Amino acid sequence: MISAPFKPSKWTFLFLMLAAMMILMGGAAVAPALPLISAAFPGASDTSISLIITLPALAIAITGFFIGALSDRIGKIRVLAASVAVFTLAGSSGYYLTSLPALLVGRFILGIGIAGIICTTSSLIVCYYEGITRARVLGYQAAAMGVGVLILETSGGFLAGFSWRAAFLIYLIGIVILAGVLLTMREPARLKFDELKAAPDEKFPVSTLLLAYITLFLGNLMFFLMPTKFPYLIAHMDAARILGENTALTAGIFLGISGCASAILGIFYGRIAWRFHRYTILTITLLCFGIGLCSLGFATSLITVAFAVILIGIGEGLLMPTILTSIATITPRQFLGRAMGGFSVALNLGQFASALAVVPVIAIAVTYSNMFLAFGGVALVLAVPYLLAIIKKKYYPAAQAARNSLPLAAQK
Repeated sequence: MISAPFKPSKWTFLFLMLAAMMILMGGAAVAPALPLISAAFPGASDTSISLIITLPALAIAITGFFIGALSDRIGKIRVLAASVAVFTLAGSSGYYLTSLPALLVGRFILGIGIAGIICTTSSLIVCYYEGITRARVLGYQAAAMGVGVLILETSGGFLAGFSWRAAFLIYLIGIVILAGVLLTMREPARLKFDELKAAPDEKFPVSTLLLAYITLFLGNLMFFLMPTKFPYLIAHMDAARILGENTALTAGIFLGISGCASAILGIFYGRIAWRFHRYTILTITLLCFGIGLCSLGFATSLITVAFAVILIGIGEGLLMPTILTSIATITPRQFLGRAMGGFSVALNLGQFASALAVVPVIAIAVTYSNMFLAFGGVALVLAVPYLLAIIKKKYYPAAQAARNSLPLAAQK
């Protein structure tokens, strides 16, 4: 038996997009304040301070799949509302917690809330919308993630200008989002659990989703160098002191520019996806990451920095909707929560792994500039397999067709 369908309104769409703003940078909204937090806890290592940004990602990686499965079982709206409440309370806890260990515990709990937001918002979009409208809304979701970077990072940098603790107040935006979820959203029509067991022909597509998850993991490993290490690069640049000795606002502005570029790509993603194969889009994505990160390594002026962050934002703006569209296309609806849970795991495992990958690289590279150069080179290398896949897709079918047209003896 199927429940009565819910038709989403414009307000539903609005609050889905507001919730989506938290997906990409929800854990990194306070990134511009990292140098100030380091000064507040002088006995803590840079790696420990970076956990403020990356620990939520680890929590999401651990709990994302299970929260997604829970949303399939008890309902996506319930999980979303609870997740936004956790996001608000745990996120703002950094304003009044006094010790670094307590702050890190709060950040881990924040990650659990973000995991629920990621799983449920993406699933709700797929359930609420169909066909070309769904593709367009998924593009808008990617744009909302970019706008989230712009708003959260710029606001976080602005609030950090008052104190590093004030930066955590940005998470109070969750109050508005929670009200919108409760007022404008309803559980989409779904099959009952016992009916799902009666459809054994539809299975969770593990193998086909694996490539999408790996690509997302690698892409976000590259992208998340921005909130964790970019503020330190800016802090060592003389040109970045254009707004004063406190470079947190400058870092926040440039991270916001990156988010703006990502948002613009999301708005036009529908047209891009219509014209280009996903392998082409993913090749362009990694090239943007590679060139952008290398440009940061060579940067001595703010113009070069702007060019670099725009390219990196374009890369992220292409990556997210491409992966989401692939997942939505190949996953049966009753498994969407689980599939989006896997999406959240891959997304945030890449974010957390970026902090671990930096440790040996920075030990060898010595400077942040050299570190960005190293990761930029890795991104360019990762683009090669996708480029080869494009070439194979373009030329191999024609060559195989010509071969098949030959007499059997000539094929040997």
